[in-house]
Amino acid sequence: MMKRLAVFKRPMVAGGFLFIALLLGGSILYSALVEPPQPEKMLYDRNGDIVALAPFPPSAHYPLGSDIDGNNFMLKLLEGAKFTIGLSILVALGRMVLSFIGGYLLFLLPASFRKFLAGLADTFHYAPVTIFTYVLIAPVVMTFSWSYSTPTKIFFPMFVLVLISVPVLSLYIQKELDLIAQKEFIDSAKIMGGSHFHIFRAHMAPFLNPKLLIIFIQQVGQVLIVFAHLGLLNVFIGGTDLRILEYDIDTGEATTAAFTISNEWAGLIAQNFQYVYSFPWMIFAPVTAFALTILAVNAIVYGLKTDHTYKRKRKKEKASKASYTVNSESFELRN
Repeated sequence: MMKRLAVFKRPMVAGGFLFIALLLGGSILYSALVEPPQPEKMLYDRNGDIVALAPFPPSAHYPLGSDIDGNNFMLKLLEGAKFTIGLSILVALGRMVLSFIGGYLLFLLPASFRKFLAGLADTFHYAPVTIFTYVLIAPVVMTFSWSYSTPTKIFFPMFVLVLISVPVLSLYIQKELDLIAQKEFIDSAKIMGGSHFHIFRAHMAPFLNPKLLIIFIQQVGQVLIVFAHLGLLNVFIGGTDLRILEYDIDTGEATTAAFTISNEWAGLIAQNFQYVYSFPWMIFAPVTAFALTILAVNAIVYGLKTDHTYKRKRKKEKASKASYTVNSESFELRN
């Protein structure tokens, strides 16, 4: 247990994890314990005169400014963090669970059948994930959104995001298992009569687990990027609400706009993009939140990779020293 926690002594891992944990924990506690303040569309001075109209620029009262309705943007970002970060973690976790099962099943299959499935899975390497996801999700959250419930519009996109990456990740895990299976101690375990499950649990899993942790953290960052891409296409993972703004008097056609139900960050960027020049803080705030979170994820990945590489070097050094000691002790002089 102490060895597993030792990785948090690395500044990049500890810093990235602390940033994400505080943001996610603060968002959950804020939504659970604090009643959101009522928005103010006008600010008054001491004499009761109107001094400003929403949206308000960044100030002491509004550190990140406000939106067009007068909502404090910092609180909106804090409220949406649990959806943006929390859903990305859930999607990444779902990918890892299904891919781990798929990779292990591929590892047990005959080599000829694995090659056939690998050829099919390789096509996903070159497929644009965002476009595939958009084509599958758009009918539910946009085109026919009126016929689906809010939970469906939240969980169906997550289900699609999970499944879209399972083939590639399963193939990657299967290849990692193949590399581990080629090691000499695996052959020794087979000769000793170990079952497939015992060999996997006792001998292969210790080599695979650190890589799975790194892949999981990488998937969190990739899901965040896909969230941002889908947001620009008006598909909001936390739930998309299409509202009718006005009707054209001559044609009767309705003008609609997409709004995020949960205040997730990609939705805040997309729905406020029209104000990028007039009120830039409404875009700058969620973009900065996205950038800092992805930077924290990358810092964790870098720290874990560095720690994994360092441990492998130490093991090789210890093995070479042990071999040298044995050879030295076995050497003796004879007259």
